[in-house]
Amino acid sequence: MWLKMSAKMIFLSFLICIWTPIRVIGETVNRLTFLTANSYFLVKNLKSEAMKKYFYLVATPESLIVSHLAPVDFGNYLAVGTKKQIRGQAIFFEINPDKTSIHQDYVNVKMKPYEDDEPKRSVFLSIYRVFEKTPLEALRSLYLVTDDGRVLELQAHDYIGNNHDPIHLYQQLAPITTRVASKLGPVDFIRLLTDLTKPVSAPKIFLCDLILNELMNDPYAPLHNLPYPSPDHLRDCLITLKESPGRQTKTVLRYMSGDVPYRTIKTGFFIGDHAHYLFYPFPSIKDLEGKYYAWWRSALTRHF
Repeated sequence: MWLKMSAKMIFLSFLICIWTPIRVIGETVNRLTFLTANSYFLVKNLKSEAMKKYFYLVATPESLIVSHLAPVDFGNYLAVGTKKQIRGQAIFFEINPDKTSIHQDYVNVKMKPYEDDEPKRSVFLSIYRVFEKTPLEALRSLYLVTDDGRVLELQAHDYIGNNHDPIHLYQQLAPITTRVASKLGPVDFIRLLTDLTKPVSAPKIFLCDLILNELMNDPYAPLHNLPYPSPDHLRDCLITLKESPGRQTKTVLRYMSGDVPYRTIKTGFFIGDHAHYLFYPFPSIKDLEGKYYAWWRSALTRHF
């Protein structure tokens, strides 16, 4: 009898000894699983919050976009896409979101990385009258992208104009894409177009000036390597403007259907309203052939 009781006690003690570590291990595993799951979601949320948001004012086409991509990566994405199956020029500003009106609640909802932690490349925030609504003080650098994705950064500087040029050629980029010849320098031309007391005007305009070479003084001079379409029409416009003392502008092209040939840019890019403007100078030929050689070579090559 005593032996049977001892055997039972020994067996029960053995079960207790075995069960206690198993229970402890099970609880530990459950805790570790809970902690691991919490850690995963915590890390995922931290990644989502850590991904920096960049805000871009795009001219091609006019739009306001937020992205997880830094300017160079964003420019490459705009030009060639994710699978490198498209090609197209792009021009855009980086903007400071604290100095303009942004729908932050919408941004916070939309700017969450994909399930595989891939960044959001572009989320449109606005597509209507975006340049008009964006204050000049919100603009940071301007970026020019070639059709194969090379990106050049331009920063704003003071404009020192040459008032001795008799005729200028301007390519407007936003809100319209008209090409205009004018006797006015860039600053006066911006003020003319942004004079809201006149029926033909815009609150703000974004444009660049283009080279005319010898045509600036002599409309009958050869074009040489200038890639402008309809050279005879261009000559007629310049002659009309030159022979009309009271006329300040003459439309050369109503709508730009292609890209801006970067090699035709004269001094740089201008954006302004009637009272203020910013100037982004285009690099000199020396810098283009040296410091920015890779970009310049791409800009001179037409990719198909």
